[in-house]
Amino acid sequence: MVIRSKQKLKISEPFNIVLVNPEIPPNTGNIARLCAATNSVLHLVHPLGFEINDKHLKRAGLDYWPLLKVVEHKDWNSFELSYLGNIEDKNLKLYFISTRGEKNIWDVKFNPGDYLIFGSETKGLNEDILKVYSKSVISIPMNGQVRSINLSTAVGVVLYEAIRQVTIERKIYDIMPV
Repeated sequence: MVIRSKQKLKISEPFNIVLVNPEIPPNTGNIARLCAATNSVLHLVHPLGFEINDKHLKRAGLDYWPLLKVVEHKDWNSFELSYLGNIEDKNLKLYFISTRGEKNIWDVKFNPGDYLIFGSETKGLNEDILKVYSKSVISIPMNGQVRSINLSTAVGVVLYEAIRQVTIERKIYDIMPV
């Protein structure tokens, strides 16, 4: 018997999860499953540390691959060109998640369609990228004794904080009498 969540997400525009040079197939598979569950778009920025048809990647994503929109970019420059072409009439923002972020995820106001960008498991985001986008680098609060958390966990934390932010106002208005 399969039990599915009775809580349905209703977001006007999907979030964009961007993985820059991910290395570990099961992490990317778990993130793919999370993207399928939240209707988020998964962007994979090459080079990847695995083949896209890797059995561990597919296994971690289970049978949800048909529900997922995946966009591959040959490198960071290709992603930037693609992103810049998508923001002409939109108020979409890029957020770079790094342990080097001065602001944390609670200090920003996420909007549907925003891009949440994560680096590889062993190297994080490239220092040059972080310098160019320094005002958009944010972090996940931690106790200071742990260097970082698992990539798929980090994506889940940030994505659901963003979803919480964009859905909480709607819920308040749905509950309050007019």
